[in-house]
Amino acid sequence: MPIETMEALRLLTNLETEKQKLLQVILFGQPELDDRLNDKNVRQLKQRITFSYNLKPIDREGMELYLSHRLGVAGYKGGNVFEVKAMKKLFKASRGIPRLINILSHKSMMSAYGQGTKFVDVKNMCAAIKDTEDAQLTNSNRKKPAWLAILSSVIIVSFTAFVFLR
Repeated sequence: MPIETMEALRLLTNLETEKQKLLQVILFGQPELDDRLNDKNVRQLKQRITFSYNLKPIDREGMELYLSHRLGVAGYKGGNVFEVKAMKKLFKASRGIPRLINILSHKSMMSAYGQGTKFVDVKNMCAAIKDTEDAQLTNSNRKKPAWLAILSSVIIVSFTAFVFLR
C-alpha cells in the first residue's frame, strides 16, 4: 500500500459526527504492513491504532485440527486423508503457516487424486513441497545448526496483523 493511500485512509478516519466516528477501519496485512506503518510519513495513522495483533504459526496439533476442520467444511466425512509421515513433512515444510498449509495440502491432494488414490502419502507431499517455492526443503537447510534453523524460521515466518483503527 503506497504512503499516499495510507494518508488517504487516515483522512477517512477523520469523518465523524459530534458523538461518534463514522468509519472504523480494520487492516489485515503481512509483516510489511508493520514496516510501512513505522514510516515517519504515516506516524499520524499509526497513532490511531488502538489494537494490533500478530498471528503466530500454528503448532503440529493445531495444524491437524485445522486440516480436519477445513475438510469438514468442504463436506468430507471420511477418516484421515494424510498419512502420518505426510503430515510430518507438511508441518516441517509449512512451518505452521496457514497459507502454506493450505497450498501444500491442496497440491498434495491433487497429486494423490491424479494417481487415483484417496490418501496423501509422503510421495504426494514431497511433490507438493518441491512445487512450492516457499516450502522448498534443501539439503543445506537440513545441515544448519539448530540455533540457525530456529533463527531462520523466526525471521521467515509470515504472520497476519490485525490492526484496528479508531
